[in-house]
Amino acid sequence: MDEIANWLSTQTEKHIVLGYGSLLSKDSRERYSNIFTKGIPVTVSGFERAWVTRSIHEEQTYVGAVANAHSQLNAQLIPTQINPALQEREKDYRFVQVSPKALSFQLHQCEAKDALNERLAQFTFWICETLACEPASEAFPVSQTYVDTCMAGCLEHGGIEEAERFVMHTSLWEHPRINDRVQPKYPRAAKVNNETIEHIDRILAKR
Repeated sequence: MDEIANWLSTQTEKHIVLGYGSLLSKDSRERYSNIFTKGIPVTVSGFERAWVTRSIHEEQTYVGAVANAHSQLNAQLIPTQINPALQEREKDYRFVQVSPKALSFQLHQCEAKDALNERLAQFTFWICETLACEPASEAFPVSQTYVDTCMAGCLEHGGIEEAERFVMHTSLWEHPRINDRVQPKYPRAAKVNNETIEHIDRILAKR
């Protein structure tokens, strides 16, 4: 049995969220949502990630998933209950069920496809689809610490390639952005060290 199927076989929680934004960060999801399960990188077909989720209360813009049959995004499998704490964190989204057929993994990780498909069928998968598409603006900019939180999670779980995929599979990068690294405006910012910030800045510079 391959690594992913074996990991799935150990999960007792049958609901899995496909985290594609700040939930990518282990530190952020543990400290702010008490989610302590390991994330497994996955590619989700049928959704486009873009800077379109406006938080009126927090006065900033986050990534959101929008249904698009021609798009895909990189995410993580995060087994967790959709409890009030998570619903509050994702209050600007709706939880939409995703078919296991929309999920794919790096080929070297899933040689035993039959075993993997059998395991996936035992779970219910959810993605947070944005409630209303509102591109970032000067009044609702993107916070650098939110970008850092997302990309740090990618670097931690999949290295440079996974962080580059976050950039590649996200639309509307030409947005107002504030550098809030000294005093984070994003309320669920991950703790990101200087080495990780350097990686993030190099990746963003190539965009």
